[in-house]
Amino acid sequence: MKFYILFGPPGAGKGTHAGAIASKYNLKHVSTGELLRSEIAAGTELGKMAKNLIEAGNLVPDYVVEGMIEHLFHTTKGVAGFLLDGFPRTVQQAEDLDHLLAQRGEKVNAVISIMISDATVRERLKHRATVEGRADDASDETISNRIVTYHKKTEPLIAYYKQAGVYREVSGECGGVEAVRAQLFDLFNGMDTSFLGEQVVMDNALFDLLEQQAHDTPRLRMNYDLRNTTEDDSQRMLNVWLPGSKLEVHRHQHSNETVLLLKGKMDVVLYNDDGTEAQRIHMGGDSGVYGINIPKNVWHTVEAFKLAVTFTAKDGAWAPNAPEDILEVKR
Repeated sequence: MKFYILFGPPGAGKGTHAGAIASKYNLKHVSTGELLRSEIAAGTELGKMAKNLIEAGNLVPDYVVEGMIEHLFHTTKGVAGFLLDGFPRTVQQAEDLDHLLAQRGEKVNAVISIMISDATVRERLKHRATVEGRADDASDETISNRIVTYHKKTEPLIAYYKQAGVYREVSGECGGVEAVRAQLFDLFNGMDTSFLGEQVVMDNALFDLLEQQAHDTPRLRMNYDLRNTTEDDSQRMLNVWLPGSKLEVHRHQHSNETVLLLKGKMDVVLYNDDGTEAQRIHMGGDSGVYGINIPKNVWHTVEAFKLAVTFTAKDGAWAPNAPEDILEVKR
């Protein structure tokens, strides 16, 4: 069994990437906040204890959270391991986790850190507070307190796990969500080649999982990488699109792109070089159209009108879109 910790300052994107990592590598994503809510809702003994503490205005002590995590380790079946998000937050919690795993004959396999600057933390937390309507989290004082708490209590974990030889780091400011996720997948594939070339059954269970993950991301879409390695000379992936998902108008200069609609209804929209719409291809529903091969150098995007699942293939290793491959459109 594998045990991974997703680490980073507030706003680094841990929640954004955790679901995709867990899905791709068959890991159980363990968010301590969600775990607390789940135990309370289920009415377990630990959940009742946590509920009483919270209602009394007290913090939930480490031993209660650790008891919930230990219970989850014992009862979860059918996964390759666990991805911990939000725990440990202190060196004491890290030592407790090491002790818990040692009793099972296990250990932390890797700590994957998504690093961003304090300035980016401020920017992202303010944006997130605005989007989620949490005005209290948007104040400079609150954000400053969270940054100070991270540096004082959580950042020492870096030295702790470096000494253990399990610390890994990626930049959370290397580009968009997909660029950061590519770094994370590269890192996982390099750590454990057993993840590569795994069998994937493209059924409703997988589609439902990706749909839920799409709901949890600001982009309102989620991809599932089907390559054998990140160095593959061909790209294959599933994409789940929700209504309202915005995909920049872009082109691929060196490859055609084949898009097959597996479920739902959507439009593929082609554009002229001047940013005006050239053609709109309705797919799914009663259109009788379920796929398109988009020639290289053709500007295009996708618009979903209800949940849509697509399979996409194109030549060449994955790379983020260059600025010259993104088109400003005229609405």
